[in-house]
Amino acid sequence: MQSCKNAIEEMVIKEIDLQISHLPQYRRDQINLSEIAAYALNRLPPMYATSKSGWTRQRQKAATEMRSQIESAVRRALTSVKPDALRDSKPLPSQEVASHARSLSDLQQVLGAENISWRDVPTALENALITIKLKSAVSNTYMVTGKREAILSNDETAFSKKPPEISWKGRQVQPSSKLSSDEQKAKDFNTYMVDAKYEFSNVLEKLVLSLTYHQIQKLHPAIAETVDLGEATAYVLNRLPTMYATSEKGYKELRLRAREVYGKEIVALLKEAISVCVEAPNLEKVPLPLARFEAEIEEAIEQVGWILQRDDINWRNAPFIIEECLNKAINNEIEWRKRSDYNYQVSSN
Repeated sequence: MQSCKNAIEEMVIKEIDLQISHLPQYRRDQINLSEIAAYALNRLPPMYATSKSGWTRQRQKAATEMRSQIESAVRRALTSVKPDALRDSKPLPSQEVASHARSLSDLQQVLGAENISWRDVPTALENALITIKLKSAVSNTYMVTGKREAILSNDETAFSKKPPEISWKGRQVQPSSKLSSDEQKAKDFNTYMVDAKYEFSNVLEKLVLSLTYHQIQKLHPAIAETVDLGEATAYVLNRLPTMYATSEKGYKELRLRAREVYGKEIVALLKEAISVCVEAPNLEKVPLPLARFEAEIEEAIEQVGWILQRDDINWRNAPFIIEECLNKAINNEIEWRKRSDYNYQVSSN
């Protein structure tokens, strides 16, 4: 939900990294980072922001006024959360952890290209396909040469030699020049990706977002236009305790508690939030810095679909489909198109 994000999450994750950095590797491997983060976040106030100015203000406050609280919450989490083989380990529902950043992280792994942004995905895909094609050509040459040598030398051992292994993870794709040359944008990208490896979710986010949306739909169109969905959602979330979960059981329990304990309070806060938005609409709001990376998704997915000649690709299934297509490419089972042809088509239109 990049129109509304809890700014304190990044601070907690960085503090966890700092506090476990001195631990031996075997101890770090035993720590469930998602549970540590959720434990700490549930003991810190929410700091949701929906605009560039609000994001900057909340981050500054978290870094200065709340530094000791964050350190204490993480330290307490590391002491209190112990490995437990009997603890329910069934993960959160996929829809709760699904995010654009997590999907991009999966794509980075699939393509063997670290730190690429969404705009770099089509290039990384094309490079992977080219790598497969080149390695396949080398492999075929190897096999033909091996057979020829075996015939000439009457040596059957040449046939038993394994050809080079074909993999697409050979070419490195550099992040876009705009990202690497812009220090602030690089920092924002790190923030965008910081929780991609974590599996936690504030169950109140989607609940409040959904209730806010339906409440706005009931308003007169002229009034509804002045109410920003993200602003109203953040207003409510910043006035409720956080309820982060890391497992399916915890998610269900917290969601039930949220409805039973905070249901009426959420409705009352929603009315306040809508009144505030109507009375003082933020018409010139600059979106969150993280939103700039969201803007790249549609174009990237369209180019990927063009290259693979697939019209069923979206940000959710892109990692699975791309990996499947790359494996098929190894066996020469798919046809693909060059990005240059896509760019030519776009420019000609």
